Amino acid sequence: MGATQAHRGPDGTMHAAASDGRAVLAMNTLLIVDPQAMPGPYLDRGTGVLLAFNGEIYNYRQQAKAWGILLAAGETDAHLVLRAWAKIGPSCLDGLDGMFALAVYDPRAGRLFLARDRLGEKPLYWRLDGGRLAFASEVTTLTGYGPAPLVLRPEVLAIETPVPLPGPRPGRAVLPAARRPH
Repeated sequence: MGATQAHRGPDGTMHAAASDGRAVLAMNTLLIVDPQAMPGPYLDRGTGVLLAFNGEIYNYRQQAKAWGILLAAGETDAHLVLRAWAKIGPSCLDGLDGMFALAVYDPRAGRLFLARDRLGEKPLYWRLDGGRLAFASEVTTLTGYGPAPLVLRPEVLAIETPVPLPGPRPGRAVLPAARRPH
């Protein structure tokens, strides 16, 4: 699925499998904070925690200091999120100021965690098909995943319009062939 969104990260598309074999994360990287940084997904070797990250954490240096997390040269806000999750878990999200969507797989708990910033500025769509969960930053990526029909939930309509609307502020199309619900 990462390849279908390669345009979202021109600095590389990578995949990583969790140490327990229960999850695979893909990430398209756009290097902004440090052009020399390693592309994700990111792995904490000590815990096996795996992170796919989209966005920017504005206060990552301050939080690294506050949480006692050392960042080496070439490590970015994503590395802070990874280490903070490995150290203190999901409550680390409370201290982050930024715009982001992320996926963290923690093999210690056998759980995948999806999250967005408080305002939902970065997109995050998910689809459950049988016992498999797929997620992406573009809903169109999920249209080719699994046999179950794609369902456009009402809460998506509050943020994005499924079809372009005429007027001074035309809506953004979520799905080109989608119909507006009655």
